[in-house]
Amino acid sequence: MSTALAIAAVTATLKDLLNEGLLNHDLSSIGSFSVTAQPPDRITTGNTEANQLNVFLYQMTPNLGWRNVALPSRDGRGQRLTNPPLALDLHYLISAYGSQDLNAEVLLGYAMQLLHETPVISREQLRTVLGTPSPVDGTIVPGRFGTLSAEDLADQVELIKITPVYPSADELSKLWTAMQSRYRPSMAYLVSVVLIQAEGGARAAPPVLQRGAGDRGPEAMAAPPTLLQAVRHASLPLLPALRLGDDLRFIGTGLARAGTLSAVFTNDRLGLTQTLALDAGGSGTERSASLPADSAPGAVAAWGVGLYSVSIQADEPGRPIWRSNSVAAVIAPRITASPLASDAGAAFTLTITCAPRLQPRQEAGVRLIFGDTELVPSSIDTPADTTLPSTIEFEVPALPAGNYLLRLRVDGVDSLPVLAAGSPPVFSFDAAQSVQLS
Repeated sequence: MSTALAIAAVTATLKDLLNEGLLNHDLSSIGSFSVTAQPPDRITTGNTEANQLNVFLYQMTPNLGWRNVALPSRDGRGQRLTNPPLALDLHYLISAYGSQDLNAEVLLGYAMQLLHETPVISREQLRTVLGTPSPVDGTIVPGRFGTLSAEDLADQVELIKITPVYPSADELSKLWTAMQSRYRPSMAYLVSVVLIQAEGGARAAPPVLQRGAGDRGPEAMAAPPTLLQAVRHASLPLLPALRLGDDLRFIGTGLARAGTLSAVFTNDRLGLTQTLALDAGGSGTERSASLPADSAPGAVAAWGVGLYSVSIQADEPGRPIWRSNSVAAVIAPRITASPLASDAGAAFTLTITCAPRLQPRQEAGVRLIFGDTELVPSSIDTPADTTLPSTIEFEVPALPAGNYLLRLRVDGVDSLPVLAAGSPPVFSFDAAQSVQLS
């Protein structure tokens, strides 16, 4: 693959190709000329205009045939899996300038003939142009890029192809207007494909020595695999989140197996993984389990508020442990507030306890929705004793009389200020999660 110097290397190669071709055709009759690679607004025009052919890279687009190669490049934790190339198509505008009548047209005609006869730049041509001394040397860039070589362009898997593009008068007008330069006879070309790839490490599996225990190969099972479809609150499936102490219902297929099934909760952001044993019984489409209560030893520290991926882990006799697909589940904070009543029109301090406890990286994003007002905490205390919840204090400004609902937001997850009663359940706001100002 090519290095980061590949774009400059292509421009230098086109410039050299045109310059050598024009010299070989002996255009001394029109006088001296030059081949440049400058932005058109930097080229002198008017009475002092010289014979000049200019190569200008005006646009880069992704190559549709290569853009998805070696994807995905990273896993869910952001670790590199593969090293995909950056595949680019380069769009050039070749413009001709002349000091006398017809000189520009002659230069452009010869340039178009040269590129028409060279639809593909060979590897030998690239090595000749970019070899020592190279017009594109890594020493022009600082740091570790100073060791790069533009000659690597000759070794990329695809050859460089040159294709003429015929823009309309409207497209040319817009292009020259954007460049804020005087229009000159021009021709557009598409140069494809340039593959830029860093020398980054990727993960590679070691060679396979045995296929299973004793090299006995894979085992075939005449049963559908376990498929987890959803994790819901057992009695209130409409709740958008779960809380410590809730009974859970796991819905899927293939949940009635001979071995032991457990649910694995993983929160990558907090680095937490917890396992819940599924209750015995149930059916092939539904199993149950319970999150530990706030009062359970270590529960408020072992779990955290946030988004979890949940999968079913199967431990069957005589078979390796394996897991099903993952589904998303959210664990919301369970809060208590004090005081629940205060004077209207006077500021006061509100204390909130939060279970599970807050992790250090979550503290900066903690907010309290007091009615419709968002408050920033004045202090956060997560005790060294891991059995205790976090305590958060908020300074509530002077507000008019009324009943204000409380919602603690952690990592974008709000506490659930609701209660449910009856069958079917009817939701209502929890008075213990609201403050009355009077």
